[in-house]
Amino acid sequence: MIFFGLLVRKNYGQLSMLPPNAIYNIDCREGLTQIPQESIDLLLTDPPFGIDFQNVGSQYNRKQKELGHNYIEIPENEYYEFTLSWIKAAYNIMKPTASGFIFSGWNNLSDILNVLTEVGFRLVNHIIWKYQFGVFTKNRFTSSHYHILYITKLSEKDDKTRIFNRLPEYSNSKLPGKLYFEDVWYINRDYQKGGKKTPTRLPLEVTDKCLLIGSKEGDMILEPFCGSGSVILSCIKHKRQYYGFELSKPIFDVAETRINEFKQQLDSKKYKLDIFLKEI
Repeated sequence: MIFFGLLVRKNYGQLSMLPPNAIYNIDCREGLTQIPQESIDLLLTDPPFGIDFQNVGSQYNRKQKELGHNYIEIPENEYYEFTLSWIKAAYNIMKPTASGFIFSGWNNLSDILNVLTEVGFRLVNHIIWKYQFGVFTKNRFTSSHYHILYITKLSEKDDKTRIFNRLPEYSNSKLPGKLYFEDVWYINRDYQKGGKKTPTRLPLEVTDKCLLIGSKEGDMILEPFCGSGSVILSCIKHKRQYYGFELSKPIFDVAETRINEFKQQLDSKKYKLDIFLKEI
């Protein structure tokens, strides 16, 4: 029997295989070495964008001191090597038939695209996720979209084995037998009321869509950068197994609280997901 939604808070210091269906408060680059080779069916992740958010921390940047804030970012001059390190590690533990969805802003998008090619992934689609608001700007266009890179380990020759579930609810045509799926998605971002908000939280509508199109029940999902846990919530909701990692302890705690509340409310279908960080 598979148990979905088990949470493990242990910090595994020695090299050993990590149990699945858990989130870990460790550097994903360490954690990925403790997952069996070729065991992941789908990579679904929202990595750091390498830009200067408010409340920036720097645990991934070992050269700088810990700032004591919530969100962990990567200095721009280290972004390529950081991206190469985690994507290469993820590639090694993904099945030969595996696919993935990687979220990105535009600032360091070229680094991610170049790393994907260098490591051996093939780009299937470059999806644009259009949301309803962005940060106000005076002298340039306001950014109100994210990039979602849909990738696979499969070659063009073997592409027929790639999982792509043609679900009618995601079709841009509602005519019977005329399903087609566009690469521009109009999905609103979460509006978080009050409190200390977790940055760049993904709405379940977008994580559900990636998960349901790109995997099947029982598949193993990898989320190296959990944030406040949206991908993990989608996994639990739709009966996928998972591994999750989040280095920031305050945000890890938010994810754990969200997940535990979510599990308790699944039966009632009331998803109370607005859990915020406390001031630290």
